[in-house]
Amino acid sequence: MLVFLKSPTVVAKTVAILIAPEVARDVEIDPLLARNSGYGGTVAEMIRNQPNLDKIWLAFVLRNAEVGWTPQLKSDFYNFLARAQQWKGGASFQGFIAGIDNEVWEKSTINERLFVEGQGARKPFQIAELPKPKGPGQAWTIEQVLAAADKGLASGRDFKNGERAFAAARCIVCHRFAGDGGATGPDLTQLAGRFNLKDLTDAIMDPSKVVSDQYKATTVVTNAGQTYTGRVVGEEDGEVTLLVDPEDASKVVTLKLTEIDSMQQSAVSLMPADLLKPLNESEVLDLLAYLLSRGDQNNAMFKK
Repeated sequence: MLVFLKSPTVVAKTVAILIAPEVARDVEIDPLLARNSGYGGTVAEMIRNQPNLDKIWLAFVLRNAEVGWTPQLKSDFYNFLARAQQWKGGASFQGFIAGIDNEVWEKSTINERLFVEGQGARKPFQIAELPKPKGPGQAWTIEQVLAAADKGLASGRDFKNGERAFAAARCIVCHRFAGDGGATGPDLTQLAGRFNLKDLTDAIMDPSKVVSDQYKATTVVTNAGQTYTGRVVGEEDGEVTLLVDPEDASKVVTLKLTEIDSMQQSAVSLMPADLLKPLNESEVLDLLAYLLSRGDQNNAMFKK
């Protein structure tokens, strides 16, 4: 009821219950089960790692909470889910916990996701091995890309090759598309609803031209003379957490405000400007078509 009514304190109070130590319940095993190592051993293992049903129910309800979250509370919540994954239950138990994980993750902000991953509470996106660009590449200019697209984008592009180019150009490391990819940059799934071809080309090739406040880099200088540049992903309890490597969400630096001499936003994007350089023309065009392939845009990919 408190979650439904959007209580501003229910998240903090519930998460405090979730992260409190468990108190195991004593369960007697029937002597018949104890004599059979087949099913008896399975039951014994479940009792040794028994789920806390009350906490699982609270986590299930909390997945719908829309207010009251902070990056630290979200991190504590995922630490609980990681612990719950170690418990033993029925055949669908792990899937049930994973379902809570995914629902909360989809509703989390970018900064919350980065903070959670940076704290090690949830594994960041990883890809075993990125495909190599087919090439040969070239030092593309915006004018060259638009000229190639003007004559080649409308003639049946290969979306699978575009998906491959999305990974080969390392876009997938920082950006999600259709549910797959990293979270250090914006989700590009509905990009076609906001960008036409020229806007997209500008954003890829000149990422510092327009940088959203949400993704601006910040340079922090400490009282000891150390300098860190990255994205601020958390500010609470007198501390600032900075993501210092956009390709690795686990690489964060947390500093106390009392340690900081200055903080200044940078006009330069963390996104590199030469991502298309290793790609050949077909790869570039297929990548653009792939990125503009979702959303009801009345063939937005062909609008200049």
